[in-house]
Amino acid sequence: MRRVLILLLVLLMLPACAAPAEVEDAPLQETPEEPAPAEASPEEVPVEEVPSEDHVLLTLEAPLADGRTLTLEAVGKRLDEYSVGVREVRVYDGDALIQTILSREVIEDFWGDSDGGIVSEYTQCWNAEDSMTAADMNFDGNTDLGLFAFSPNNTIPFYFWTWDPEAEQYRYAFTLQGPAVRPEAQEATAEYKSGSAGSQWITEVYKPDKNGDLYLVRVERDTCDFEPEPPSYLDFDRGWAHEIWLPPQEAEPIRPDEGHGILEEEFVLIYREVPVYEADETNPGSGEGTVSHFTEIWELKDGELKLTSREEYTHENHQ
Repeated sequence: MRRVLILLLVLLMLPACAAPAEVEDAPLQETPEEPAPAEASPEEVPVEEVPSEDHVLLTLEAPLADGRTLTLEAVGKRLDEYSVGVREVRVYDGDALIQTILSREVIEDFWGDSDGGIVSEYTQCWNAEDSMTAADMNFDGNTDLGLFAFSPNNTIPFYFWTWDPEAEQYRYAFTLQGPAVRPEAQEATAEYKSGSAGSQWITEVYKPDKNGDLYLVRVERDTCDFEPEPPSYLDFDRGWAHEIWLPPQEAEPIRPDEGHGILEEEFVLIYREVPVYEADETNPGSGEGTVSHFTEIWELKDGELKLTSREEYTHENHQ
C-alpha cells in the first residue's frame, strides 16, 4: 500500500515552473532499441472509430537474442469516448501461440485492494497506437513488452514484462513511470514531476544485474524550488539546479516497484550544479548596474557537500 500511496501522491502533482531541459534518452517507439519518457498529454483524443468489442488493437514485432522474432498482439476495445484498453497480449512464435498475458493479473498485483476489490480487466490509454510498446529494457538482447497502464496527471506509467529465455515466457517485472533507456550507459530510467506544485523533475536511474533484474543506482533531480547561497540567485533563464543522489551503501537494493521513500532522508546528495547570477545595482529596482552569471559545482567531500568550482558563465564560451 505504501507503494500505491507514493505513486498516487506523485501523480497528483502539477507543474509550477517551466520543465527543465530533457536528457537525450532514446524515444519510446515500436522497436526494442529506442524507448523514451512518455509524458501525459493534456489533450483528449476521441477514439470512437475503435470498436467496442475485443479485437487486435496493435501488433508489434519482438526480436530475441537467439535470432527469432516473436509477434505481440494487444487485444482490447474502446472503453469510452476518449480511451481504449488492452485486455490481453497474445505472444506468437511464428504461427504458434506460446503465451497469453492478461492485463487483470498485473493490475490486481499493482493496485492490490486499493480499488475496493474491483479489478479492471483492461488497461487505459488514449489510442490504440500507444497502447503497447516493445523495447529491450534490461539490455539482454531480448525485446521486452510494456502496456500503457493508465492516464495520470504526470508522466505515463507502463507495466513491463521481460522475456525469460529459460521459461520461453514473458514475466511481469516492474512498472516504470515515464520510461526511457540510455543504451550507451546500459541504464533504464523513470521520470516524473514531484515537489511542491511540480517544482522538481525526478529521474530514477536503474541498471540490470547479471540476471537482468533492474535495481536503482541513483536519483537525478532538477529543481526550481532552490535558494542559492546569498548574494546569489537561481538563474532560471539557464535552467534549474541539478542534483545527484545515491542510496546509502548499507541500503538494501531497490527495485522499480518498491519505492524509495523521502529522497532527503533516505539518500545521500553527492553532486549539485547550480546556475546562478549576482546583481550589483547601485540603485536597486532601477535595472541599472552589472549582472554576473556563474555555474557552481558542489560535491560531497569528507562527508560534506562543498563548493568545488565556480566559473563565470557567458553565452559566448558556452556555444
